[in-house]
Amino acid sequence: MLKTLPFNALRTLEAVVRLRGFGRAADELNISQSAVSQHIKQLEDWLGHQLMIRKNPKVLPTDAGVRLATAARNGFGMVETVCDSLRDSKAAANKGLLVAAPPGFAFIWLLPRLLDFNDSHPSIQISLSTDPKSLDPGSSTADVIIAYSTGGFPALHSEKLMGERMYPVCAPTLAEQIRTPRDLDRFTLLQDGPPAEGHLSNWDFWASELGMKVPVPDKKQVYSQANMVIQAAINGSGVAMGRCPLVRDALQAGQLVRPFPQDAESQFSYWFVCTHNKAQLKSTRQFRDWLHGKAAPFNEVPAPVHL
Repeated sequence: MLKTLPFNALRTLEAVVRLRGFGRAADELNISQSAVSQHIKQLEDWLGHQLMIRKNPKVLPTDAGVRLATAARNGFGMVETVCDSLRDSKAAANKGLLVAAPPGFAFIWLLPRLLDFNDSHPSIQISLSTDPKSLDPGSSTADVIIAYSTGGFPALHSEKLMGERMYPVCAPTLAEQIRTPRDLDRFTLLQDGPPAEGHLSNWDFWASELGMKVPVPDKKQVYSQANMVIQAAINGSGVAMGRCPLVRDALQAGQLVRPFPQDAESQFSYWFVCTHNKAQLKSTRQFRDWLHGKAAPFNEVPAPVHL
């Protein structure tokens, strides 16, 4: 039956019923009204049923006409959905992936590692955005979001990449003068912020988790981004509240040290977030797998402590 089914006529019937008229259907399909009428007649002859009642100047669908037009509309909708998905998949493969990440994570952790991804996946072009709008899962146009969050992404695909542990860090020259948290009152404390409402990855949260009070220093400096805090600590400007994984590379390189071992587990983590459709793309899966591979050591190996 499919070999002889007049598909063009079926498409015309759907347009006539939906638009309620031969003229409007002709305009949408970019054909003449005469051609519309011929298509309907062809379909009626093929089925052996009347589909339209012609009452000049109006035409009304019969029950059979409504049933067939509805079925055609549903079928065409499914075809359109599949075509859109295929076109989106091809477009995504051609343009690569737009990845949104918080500035500190993007500059400190992700960018230095992307060269490895480019070498191992030369056909996938990664573009990186730190625009706050691109980090909003509800409105972002990014293909993938690396979210710094407590979790919870309704209607989206999400996977936890890394947890976060917090501990003071500073330049080696300052660490020689620090033995316990009580010594912090003699140094400038560094913090990224001001923190958003409910953001607990700060000095007060660290102290609360450890059952202590933060010493009140003579100075406290607040920076807008985590990478600025870390650079200030490397420069010897003060003691920063380090957040792993952001400070791990600097610790391993000896640029920063932990003056004492006390640490706390943050309520925040880094998450891989995208739409369910994007999660099925080969390029997205490859980037996700690569991220998990790079994140695994940060979930297992404790950061070194200065003794």
